[in-house]
Amino acid sequence: MNSDQPFSFIDFKKHNNDPAISGIDYVHAVYATTPLHFDFLIHYAQLFSPDMTVMDGRVFIRELYDANRHRELVESTQDADRAQYWMNLLEITGLFDELKTDQAIALAQIISQCWNNKLLAEHGSSYGEARYICDTDSDEVFVTIARWPHVNSEEP
Repeated sequence: MNSDQPFSFIDFKKHNNDPAISGIDYVHAVYATTPLHFDFLIHYAQLFSPDMTVMDGRVFIRELYDANRHRELVESTQDADRAQYWMNLLEITGLFDELKTDQAIALAQIISQCWNNKLLAEHGSSYGEARYICDTDSDEVFVTIARWPHVNSEEP
């Protein structure tokens, strides 16, 4: 296998010809052949398990939260649930430019599931729920947290 080119899990399994090869073996092989700084690994892991903070009865991804922007969103929308939606919105297709829409959806589904597991474990269900969104007109895929029955996702 040429280590200068990325290789898929299927390619990795074919090359190793071992039915016991796991996804963890694949992660090890990619890490061993791709120079990744430890900081990248930590930030990548935090994409799936981010620090969350509760403000005004709503949960926010700490890294995405900006107090001034949040205040502006609440003032412009007059709706704290919509402000939560927009403050937590993360575009997956913008983060990983080369992903096809179906790949971005698959990743967004995993991220939203991880965020929900962390939300429930740390804060309970009353603070919001993570969901993925696919804009079929633009093929953009997002993940966000909001109180869904009250959210209108139109631009603030």
